[in-house]
Formats: sequence, C-alpha cells, structure tokens
Amino acid sequence: METLTVEIKTAKARKLIDDLIDLGIISLKTDQSTWVDVWNKVERKLPQTEPDTTEDEIMSEIKAYRLEKRIKQTNEPV
Repeated sequence: METLTVEIKTAKARKLIDDLIDLGIISLKTDQSTWVDVWNKVERKLPQTEPDTTEDEIMSEIKAYRLEKRIKQTNEPV
C-alpha cells in the first residue's frame, strides 16, 4: 500500500476520487496533522531540561553589553 498527498484542483477531479472510493479501489484519509500537533509530537521526544539561565540574568547581560558598547563608542577617536 502507498500513501499519497493529492491536491484536488477541480470538481471533476473530486468526482473521480469519489468514484474510486465508491469502487473500493482507494480510501480517503482526512486526518491531517496541524503544525502544532507535529511540533508537540517532536517536542515530547526532546530532552526536558530546565534552563540554566533566568530571564533576569539574560536581561542583565543585555544591559551590560549595551552599556559597554556605549562606553566604547564614546571613547573612540573620531
């Protein structure tokens, strides 16, 4: 058995698909996963760890970097 994804562009194509279903030649799967479902499935497989750095520590580092950058800019010769 092979599974294919088909984009139906016309009503005639849909009618052909329905006829093939009625003949028992193919079956139709309508259960398509959303992006959120796919992500949740992948995320469950990832190791669950707590972050080592807090948001406050990150913000402190950003502020320190910006301050250092401003100091360097004011001390550079023009």
